[in-house]
Amino acid sequence: MAPLNPGKFSYTVFLSASVATGALSTDMYLPSLPEIQESFNATEGEIQWTLSAFMIGIAAFQLIVGPIADRFGRKRVLLGGLLIFILGSIACIYSQNEIQMVFWRVVQSFGVCTAIVIPRAMVRDLYDRADSALHLSRIGTIMGLAPAIAPIIGGYIAVFYGWQGVFIALATYGALVALFLFLKIDETLQPAHIQPLNLGAMFRNYRQLLTSREYLGYVLTGSLCFGGFFTYISSSSFVLISTYGVSPDRFGYFFGSVVLGFMGGTLLGARLTSLVNLRYSLQIGVFITLFGAALLLLLMVNGQVSPATLVLSMLFYNFGVGIVMPQCQAGAMHPFPEKAGAASALSGCFILGLSGIMGGLGGWLYDGTAWPMVQIIFAMAILTFACFHMTVFFDPRSRVRV
Repeated sequence: MAPLNPGKFSYTVFLSASVATGALSTDMYLPSLPEIQESFNATEGEIQWTLSAFMIGIAAFQLIVGPIADRFGRKRVLLGGLLIFILGSIACIYSQNEIQMVFWRVVQSFGVCTAIVIPRAMVRDLYDRADSALHLSRIGTIMGLAPAIAPIIGGYIAVFYGWQGVFIALATYGALVALFLFLKIDETLQPAHIQPLNLGAMFRNYRQLLTSREYLGYVLTGSLCFGGFFTYISSSSFVLISTYGVSPDRFGYFFGSVVLGFMGGTLLGARLTSLVNLRYSLQIGVFITLFGAALLLLLMVNGQVSPATLVLSMLFYNFGVGIVMPQCQAGAMHPFPEKAGAASALSGCFILGLSGIMGGLGGWLYDGTAWPMVQIIFAMAILTFACFHMTVFFDPRSRVRV
């Protein structure tokens, strides 16, 4: 079979499908969390660690996957990761308690992190800075379908087949992506950009990234912004289902509505970047995120939070996230073409590591109300606003380059 041309839209669809493995693994089983909690006789906080440990695992493994992909190429590493994801998904089915489930979710996270890191590095391999932001925004838009429909599908699977059916569906999806990769996708890493795989090179690469104010500004802005959204992801099933009485098969419609905001933000973000520049489009996204968080806090203070008003506020917040995330990823990776895999991995470590911590914190603080979730989301929005303006926006190098 002839390989796909990177210039074709179908190539972007494949990259989106690969990255969406992470969103599907996160969102498809959200409606099942109360059922899993009951099945294992565990607390809400213990069950939320099946999600938080999964995200922290992705964050940690990215530090390894990035350099491996810079040395051995994108295709082989991605294919191996997808196979591990399939095996981890199948193993989750046979978990007997929350500890086993957390362990296999961490194994599963190793495969998922390759599906997140490597497509972003492939974009950097193939396109320049402006086109990278455009393609990452398109990937975000297409990928946005995954968290929009995943909890809906997952809710119906849970109702008819139980929570184990969700992991069967995930294993099947991973197998389809791996088959397409094997048959239709060529290697994108250029021989001139191959990096040695040794501890010294890894530490040098990461040290250079960590000492770059520009890189850290983009990464921390994206991390804090997404941390607020992941707090909603990890807490929403308990808040909507247990606190507000939404049924599991209807939960996905409320969750999916919020994701529409993210998709709209990715579309606007790409347009804004082409009309003005990356720095100002980021500022707009940061302001929209803060507006959504402030609206949610105001509604909570006045006792007006319901499933509908919660979704409306988070739709605004997520619209801002959709603008911020692709631009931050493009801005962070572009100055480092010779270590795009490492730059992508380290940014993912920050973003997902912080998200996992926030998700665990939300579960630990959960008191049967939406208050802990709302407070964390607002705090993340304030920190995003402050971080962006203290780093990226007032960085003289950013004014020149972006």
